[in-house]
Amino acid sequence: MRTRMENKKRFIVNMGSQVISALINFGINFFLSAYIVNVIGKEVYGFVGLANNFVSYVQIFTIALNAMLSRYVTIKLVQKEYLKANVYISSVTMCNLVISVILFFPTVLLCCFLQYVIEVPAVYMFDIKILWFLIFFAFLIQLATNTFQTCFFATNRLDLSAKRSLENYILKAGILIAAFMFLQPHVWYVGVATLICAVFLAVINKHYMKKLTPWVKIEKRLFSLSAVKELVGVGIWNSVNQLSQLLLTGFDLLIANVFIGSAEMGILSIAKTIPTQILTFIGIVSNVFSPRMTMIYATGDKKAFLHETRFSMRICGALCSVPIIGFIAFGYPFFKLWMGGLSDAELIQLQILSILTLLPTVFSVYIYPLYNVNTITCKLKIPVLVSGGIGVASLGIVYYLLKTTQLGIYAVAGVSSILLVFRVLLFVPMYAAHNLKVKFNTFYPPLLRGILASGLMFVFFKLINSVYKVTSWTELICVALISGVGGYVINYYIVFGKKEREQISDMLKNLLRRKN
Repeated sequence: MRTRMENKKRFIVNMGSQVISALINFGINFFLSAYIVNVIGKEVYGFVGLANNFVSYVQIFTIALNAMLSRYVTIKLVQKEYLKANVYISSVTMCNLVISVILFFPTVLLCCFLQYVIEVPAVYMFDIKILWFLIFFAFLIQLATNTFQTCFFATNRLDLSAKRSLENYILKAGILIAAFMFLQPHVWYVGVATLICAVFLAVINKHYMKKLTPWVKIEKRLFSLSAVKELVGVGIWNSVNQLSQLLLTGFDLLIANVFIGSAEMGILSIAKTIPTQILTFIGIVSNVFSPRMTMIYATGDKKAFLHETRFSMRICGALCSVPIIGFIAFGYPFFKLWMGGLSDAELIQLQILSILTLLPTVFSVYIYPLYNVNTITCKLKIPVLVSGGIGVASLGIVYYLLKTTQLGIYAVAGVSSILLVFRVLLFVPMYAAHNLKVKFNTFYPPLLRGILASGLMFVFFKLINSVYKVTSWTELICVALISGVGGYVINYYIVFGKKEREQISDMLKNLLRRKN
């Protein structure tokens, strides 16, 4: 009984801390993005997003080794096989260090000859090259020290991970604000802030690793080629999946830069800012369940695992669907206040592009925890192949539309979104059920309840928007609060059944009782 109570408390603490950290990060990025765009211009700002996209291209080759580490270490921790866990961590750390050193040299070459790879305005050439080098160097530091953060997942202390992330967000914002306020504005300040934060995270993650997992020993003698092969053998499908995601959404800024122009790329980069933050928020919420799901799976209790999975779907959807539907419903007044320096045509373009970017998320927000099922069960091959096929089809369709129609940037943002909707509705729930050897429709009830709730929320939000015209930030905040409360009430009664509502109520009561 005590263990169950402690698990519930840990879940609430993890969830609360992750949500608070994500919301603060959202707020920081919200103000910071507008500030940076205003100072350096939308065209230059687009190269920040493009640089991060190129980093994700490189991650394709590293994710195979790193993606499954937390899963294997957590299971070995539950089974009290500490030596085997140390072998995994030591082996991955050694490989990451070698890879980081090797990647440094092509990074320098890429930055030196960047103008031959992408379209770069001559007036910003030096600044953008410095920006890219600093962002890539920060990535190499993160790669070399990546294994340090395994301790948060393995010990289910995601609250400390949230604290670390929050400190990182505040540090980055402070550096950028100070730099742009007191120095001559340059876009490479973003790279400086990113690099400093990478070093900070490396140091703080090392500290937490010693504190949370004192049994971890990273030693050369523990390096095992067989352990590396085991992790890569399973994780290779994560690399392929990363490639699939890039085919779907990761090449959009590059395509816009090459086929349309840097100005349109800048607009698309701004349009993706808030959707990216929402996607990050969804990932954070769904990942809160991952350590617990992994631990339950390690015990072999299938019934408990199914209950945890369905419950996580409802929680993730109920929490995250409100900001998604809210952003879609109140997009235009938001952009008018946020990016007031842009023309009405650009504001409408921003709204359309952001809605297209968020479209699959309206449905996928309820099935995000099912991706954890594929990872935990090591059944990644089929979903990766499906995503890869969709990604290739998306690129082909986009290229065709760019050559034969006037859709332009809308084709870049819209094609992948429409294809992803079909994947979410027709494949993901059924494949997760197949992996667990349960009925194909096992995970559809939470999804369908969520879609119904989202539809009702959208109607409710649009009614509010039609009645009350927002003209200031104060009005928008008030409308958002009223709409948000209404949205969560709708979710509480539509998404959750009677037993689940009682479970949520008991969890909150127990937490408050323990605090008192």
